[in-house]
Amino acid sequence: MLRVGFEASGAGELTTRARAEFAQRHPGVRVVPRRYDWGQEAAALREGLVDVAFVWLPNDLTGLRSELVHTEPRVVGLPSGHAFAGREEVSVLDVGDEPLMWTERAPREWVDWWAVNPRPDGSSPRWGPTNDNVEEMLEQVAEGSAICFAPMSMARYYARPDLTWVPLTDVEPLRTVLAWVDGTDSSLVRGFARVVRELAAAGSGGRAGTSGRRPDGPEDCP
Repeated sequence: MLRVGFEASGAGELTTRARAEFAQRHPGVRVVPRRYDWGQEAAALREGLVDVAFVWLPNDLTGLRSELVHTEPRVVGLPSGHAFAGREEVSVLDVGDEPLMWTERAPREWVDWWAVNPRPDGSSPRWGPTNDNVEEMLEQVAEGSAICFAPMSMARYYARPDLTWVPLTDVEPLRTVLAWVDGTDSSLVRGFARVVRELAAAGSGGRAGTSGRRPDGPEDCP
């Protein structure tokens, strides 16, 4: 058995494709996906809850080996009736007065990076309600309580009629690493890393699509 950790949409299509390709190459091995909330996937590795994980940065990689395998732009999640819902893109400065979803479950560095705190002009976000997981976050965004920032892939994986996702400008892209406990001598982990490396190099899900205001398909925003 190989336990693969990830958060929300993980590394986009690469997450699912890698599990499927690994299972095809190792038909006798059960591949078990384990989803974690808000920056907890690295801790799950150190605690032995998963064997390998797609980890969103920034994160504490102490005791882990990692390889950058995926980057993607970020988007802003809005209720479908929001004034910015019809835009092709939105600057992070445009939404400075909007309450922003955040969580108390993740390290402050993680929260500030996702919130873009401070903003390019030196201002701070207007903090909105907190949440413990992506489902709670999306419900509050849909009802109009706040907005959220998320990776582009999450916009596809969590598509719903009461939410609109718009590309967010003036912010760093999300970087995702594949990580495992340093010193691990597991042929399964090495095999999975090899698959992810090959798919990422070939462009098979290694980068999320960036076209379109509301990407098609159902993933999580912090």
